[in-house]
Amino acid sequence: MELNSNDNSEFRKRKEHIYRLSLFIGELLLKNGADTDNVEFLCRSLCKSKGFKYISLFITPTVIIIGDDRDDGITFMKTIKDRTINLQKCSLLNSLTLRLISQEKVNIDKAVNILKKIEKKETYSFFIKAVAAGLGSATFTLLFKTNYLEFLFTFIIVIISLYIFKKIIEFSMTSMLGIIISTFFIGISAQFLNVLGLAPNSNFIIVGGIIPFLPGIAITKSVSDLVSGNLLSGNARTTEAFLTALSIGIGIGGAMKLWIKLGGYI
Repeated sequence: MELNSNDNSEFRKRKEHIYRLSLFIGELLLKNGADTDNVEFLCRSLCKSKGFKYISLFITPTVIIIGDDRDDGITFMKTIKDRTINLQKCSLLNSLTLRLISQEKVNIDKAVNILKKIEKKETYSFFIKAVAAGLGSATFTLLFKTNYLEFLFTFIIVIISLYIFKKIIEFSMTSMLGIIISTFFIGISAQFLNVLGLAPNSNFIIVGGIIPFLPGIAITKSVSDLVSGNLLSGNARTTEAFLTALSIGIGIGGAMKLWIKLGGYI
């Protein structure tokens, strides 16, 4: 009986380690914008590859729960507060998880250390991302046959609006507020340049300026989740996309309304 007790204790300890490892992987994947369907597949496959077949998973963009619906019913949960899109980290996490699945024995400490390195891996600086977003938005305005001066104004306005968004997020952690104020700045700036005669196509500057804030990824992921049967996750992402679009509308609409009240014209 003593041997059996020791075996059960060792089995439970091993299960906890694998479940915690899967939870950490799932957390990092969700934080970096992975699909919930892919996160569930990787976490489930990792646990099953180590002999834990009765695993239950509950995953949404903001929480991941992993547990056992048989035996001792051990369960772990982690909430996801900060999310972004980082395909490089998602790729590294996918590769690492598939490697762990193929291994017969997993060195938990080594795997956790690798995951921590991936978590802390430096990405592109804000300056590089802002310049890239500015160039993309400004180039889009050229499709409407705007001039190169308007191209330059769009580029500058986008960089400043992204900086405003970054500072508001750091201060309030509210993305909706950041989007509203940033897009409000875009709208007012475009109209001001129009009055000065520097940007006759101010509407196209607004259209190009809001591109970095559009919820394209959220809409795509919501459709993907709904098609995959992840109704809760799909509805959550749909709501996120709707609120983002609403924030853009409030920001631009508020700027236009204020501009008219100040005696301007659109």
